Amino acid sequence: MAEKVLEQLRIKLKEGLTEAVIKNLLDDLRDKKVLGNEKIEEIVQKTKPRADQARDLIDGVSRKGTKASEIMLACLKDRDNCLYDNLNIDSHLAIPERGATCSPAPAPHSTTDKQNNLVSGDKVYKMDNPRGLCVIINNENFVDPEKKRNGSQNDVDSLKAIFEFLGFLVEVETDKTADQIKALMAKYSKDARHGDCFVCCVMSHGNETGVEGCDEQICPRDDITSPFDGVNCPALIGKPKVFFIQACRGCGMQSKVLVTDGAGASRNQKSGKVYSIAKDSDFLIALSTVEGYVSVRDKYSGSWFIQSLCKHLKEGSKRGQDILRILTNVNNDVSREEGIIEDENNDIVDAKMTPQPQFTLRKLLIFKAPKGQAAASKQKKTG
Repeated sequence: MAEKVLEQLRIKLKEGLTEAVIKNLLDDLRDKKVLGNEKIEEIVQKTKPRADQARDLIDGVSRKGTKASEIMLACLKDRDNCLYDNLNIDSHLAIPERGATCSPAPAPHSTTDKQNNLVSGDKVYKMDNPRGLCVIINNENFVDPEKKRNGSQNDVDSLKAIFEFLGFLVEVETDKTADQIKALMAKYSKDARHGDCFVCCVMSHGNETGVEGCDEQICPRDDITSPFDGVNCPALIGKPKVFFIQACRGCGMQSKVLVTDGAGASRNQKSGKVYSIAKDSDFLIALSTVEGYVSVRDKYSGSWFIQSLCKHLKEGSKRGQDILRILTNVNNDVSREEGIIEDENNDIVDAKMTPQPQFTLRKLLIFKAPKGQAAASKQKKTG
């Protein structure tokens, strides 16, 4: 029953509901005649903290029974789809479509549909075990000692753990010059160990055109990705090539704005038929920030982007979520981060950022967690 779902997820809902979402939910529940004005005023007392408002809202609705709880959950899906998905509410309860409820939008990038139950295999990339290679390039030390990227080892450890968990052979390369990065990409594009997917994580300083080697020269982004296209790497034709790049793309700091929460696949081919695709197909390049702006890294815990990515990859892989849904959750997570940073003029400014995925994927890419973590191969750090 819906009220049981509210009770079961009470603590996580209390932590996840923002003031803006609480206000919107209360407006919806007033319109649907679930809560009256007196109860709403009691919930939103000015002296009451956000967590207490959330708790009183959840308890007040669940006490009204199944119908009221169904309405609230449906409205939550409409108002904060990210929180709704993160709590996996659909797996706890299938909300019926009723005239009294808010109309829930279908989850994006869904791997199921009502007619077929499962997305057909030709719409999902093959992902067997072992999955293939994951190469991690971490530039921590530079010619100028003051440019040391403190905290980046935490990102390496997190990435290594999640991709080994996902069944990849993981290799780590450290402190490479721009030319060495280019040479590594050429080497790995010819590697005989390629499987169903190739993943490359690059962490360094950078600018609009590429990432910085430890010699402080720029390796253009195209020199990182082009060795794996359909001409240069035949072993990966038709297979996903995934790049996660943690690096600044400029010196600007993204502005902070206030938010009020509110309401092309390729043509099917017959089995066995040979057809052509563009050489730059099947790429995903997830950049830690948008062009022109810095990428934030904590010198103790690691970068906002990589830490959020590893968290959502682990959670999403267990739920069978595709990579674009996972990266949407990462974007939402990182864009809400708050911090302060010293800019190039030594001024203290608010730190805000949002990542930017770019892709030519033709199918759903799902890093499904292997059955049993023993399947994830272990390999010593190199480089």
